[in-house]
Amino acid sequence: MEKIVSLCKRRGFVFQSSEIYGGLASCWDYGPLGVELKRNIKNYWWKKVVQERDDMVGIDASIMMHPQVWVASGHVSGFSDPLVECKGCRKRFRSGDFEGTTCP
Repeated sequence: MEKIVSLCKRRGFVFQSSEIYGGLASCWDYGPLGVELKRNIKNYWWKKVVQERDDMVGIDASIMMHPQVWVASGHVSGFSDPLVECKGCRKRFRSGDFEGTTCP
């Protein structure tokens, strides 16, 4: 993985977000080539999945929603993703991924 990230950095695709301050895990900023690649992929997907189909329409909705929307959709009662925290390294893992007494 380090080789791929290094190549992407050298070629201007992605850079770790806030890298000069130590970075943030799983947060990436797109460089000049990364922005173009991402835009091309999004445009291709939109064309194939939305524009070229008669049974689909596009919508750009807010991510923030009233809590009742989540209740009505079944997300509150139907989804659960419990986490456990390792007392040694202080990282959190899904409870199903954490077996025994050592970190995964």
